[in-house]
Amino acid sequence: MKIRKFKAKNFAEALEMVRRELSEDAVILSSEEKNGGMKPFVEVTAAVDYDFDRMTAGDGDAGGRDAAVGHTRAEDCPAEGRRALNALSARFRQEITEELKLEIDGLKAVIRDMKYAGPDVPSDRRKKALLQILRERKIREEFAVRLCEKARDENDLLPLIVSDLKAKRPPLSGGESKKAFMLIGPTGVGKTTTIAKLSARAIRRGERAAIINLDTYRIGAGEQVRIYSRIMGVPLATAAGPAEFRRHLANFYRTRDVIFIDTTGRNPGDASYIEHIRTMHEAAAAELAPPEIHLLMSASSDDDFMTRAYSNYRRLPVDRISFTKLDEAVSFGSIYNLRMVYGRPVAYLSTGQKVPDDIEFPDETTLGNLILSKGLVRC
Repeated sequence: MKIRKFKAKNFAEALEMVRRELSEDAVILSSEEKNGGMKPFVEVTAAVDYDFDRMTAGDGDAGGRDAAVGHTRAEDCPAEGRRALNALSARFRQEITEELKLEIDGLKAVIRDMKYAGPDVPSDRRKKALLQILRERKIREEFAVRLCEKARDENDLLPLIVSDLKAKRPPLSGGESKKAFMLIGPTGVGKTTTIAKLSARAIRRGERAAIINLDTYRIGAGEQVRIYSRIMGVPLATAAGPAEFRRHLANFYRTRDVIFIDTTGRNPGDASYIEHIRTMHEAAAAELAPPEIHLLMSASSDDDFMTRAYSNYRRLPVDRISFTKLDEAVSFGSIYNLRMVYGRPVAYLSTGQKVPDDIEFPDETTLGNLILSKGLVRC
């Protein structure tokens, strides 16, 4: 991680220096306005991650193999031994890289939690009030500062947030070709209930739906989805491995309009879980159109958890993000935060347990109003 301090006449100039010298990916760690005698100035501390993926690729592969196997050269081994050594070195590089990324994410989270005054200047009370509004909505500090720099007053916050969002309805209309949707997410986020809601709505539109269950990890995990499929009259198949999954998917592609894939809910920090999801997704992509991956996150989760989860889920080709348990959430800044971090559109929001009613497909303005809805502070 590279951390630097920038001094400038105002916040806009400081942010431009950050973008120019550290790139658009830089994270604002702190901001403060200082008197400086006769010439007041602002001081912004920013940081940017090193590109670990580039550091561990290319020429580093050979060095990683040598380090992993005690300087034994892979080309000196039989073919079977080379494959084993390559797999070992790949796993070694992946584990080291992920550990480094998690350490950096943890450091960033600690720094963000530090208390500081921000732009606390009597002559700029309006900016201070805007920042307080965004902090109360749990919008991350670096995003809040940037929004404040662009906003003239409170009325500018909604259009600015809306312009950053890209919410789309999921492509489930009756006129579209057959498609599959794989729902992933942490334990207890509500993937199975969400699949039941989406399946029921597809049936209401006259579509032929099917469900594939990949959750063979937990004892009795398939009972809930079996109950839903039986009530709705939707065919259900369970797959324990890639070949079985590909066979069920190919069959449903021939006979169904839409397919929903329920996956195991586990700790996103479990590398084997992420690799399992990747393997199953790639198994489908080998012969069929790959399923669209929807990442489900609970709106009641804290931002630190979502940030740590992102460092793992970003290894998967996530197409859209969705949020569940809005009825349990106090603030909704996490919706904006994850939209900005992932760069993926929001597909839908789950607002309760009722099937199929408690689900909404918001547009950008609806999301913006939701994010700014709690405890509005007047400037």
